[in-house]
Amino acid sequence: MTLEFLHRFDGPVRLFALFMAAAAASDVLAQVNVTGYPAKSIRLVVPFAAGGALDVVGRVVGGKLTENWGKQVVIDNRLGAAGNIGAEYVAKAPPDGYTLLMSSVTTQAINMSLLAKPPYDFVRDYAPVALVASAPLALIVHSALPAKSVKDFIALAKARPGELNYFSSGTGSGTHLAAAIFDQLAGIRTTHVPYKGGAQGVADLLSGEIQFAFSTIGLAMPYVESGRLRMLAIGSRKRYSRLPNIPTVAESGVRGYEAEQLYGVVAPAGTPPPLVNKLAGEISAIVAQADVRERFYGQGIEPLTSTPEEFAASIKAAVAKYSKIVKDLRLKPE
Repeated sequence: MTLEFLHRFDGPVRLFALFMAAAAASDVLAQVNVTGYPAKSIRLVVPFAAGGALDVVGRVVGGKLTENWGKQVVIDNRLGAAGNIGAEYVAKAPPDGYTLLMSSVTTQAINMSLLAKPPYDFVRDYAPVALVASAPLALIVHSALPAKSVKDFIALAKARPGELNYFSSGTGSGTHLAAAIFDQLAGIRTTHVPYKGGAQGVADLLSGEIQFAFSTIGLAMPYVESGRLRMLAIGSRKRYSRLPNIPTVAESGVRGYEAEQLYGVVAPAGTPPPLVNKLAGEISAIVAQADVRERFYGQGIEPLTSTPEEFAASIKAAVAKYSKIVKDLRLKPE
């Protein structure tokens, strides 16, 4: 579409023609980018500590992308501020597909609701690529705690208000809100002790300094199997498929309770849709592989796949959900 051709039109028609020409040029550029992508290493930012469920998922996906594309996917653990530091870094990165974020519901929705001035708007500042997994959170307690069920635990907490401590992976994190919501629905009062990651929290739980937590299943299972910790219930809507004998919190008497992490890959806003779709297709194919699914299940993680549009809808729903929860609980940053 040449300028000589465009001059044949006047006013709105010319403007529309210019817009269509620009859009066509943009599509061509995006397609060129996709054709040679990836031409160099990719940085996959995990905004929490190494060893946690989100990090495990990121390393599995990153490792497979490296194998498939022959370009290194570097896992970058950028910690701090309940995931905000790593998430903000990606929001400000060039939208070229070479800097991605392994996100959880903490960064997708909770942080925006909890902070007065969040450093990013997850709906505005990111291009959703694909959901990867969900991680149900389990109520775990020190084996010496005299509680064999959720009912026992609630009774103990009511008898000792404020004395039972729980760890989380940071103020405003999914593990923090899981316990705060439990407190509200169960009518109890416990004490929050935030950590930079789950591993140190588990260590203090094992020592008895911390009495309970809502933890990812994979982090807790080795200690549950050895008898050092006890798993009382699962926080998801239905029982975890690999632990069918463990009841959910809701069916244990805390009606309406639900706590699980949704993990997914996002890119900076403005990443060309063809590039997003290429990444989404590759990641979904990886998650569908039998060996990947087994590795996820071994960590207490349910594999998921989605289109970018489905992931975008999930993020918007989570933002609305946690905005209400944070408001109802009157939570503030500690």
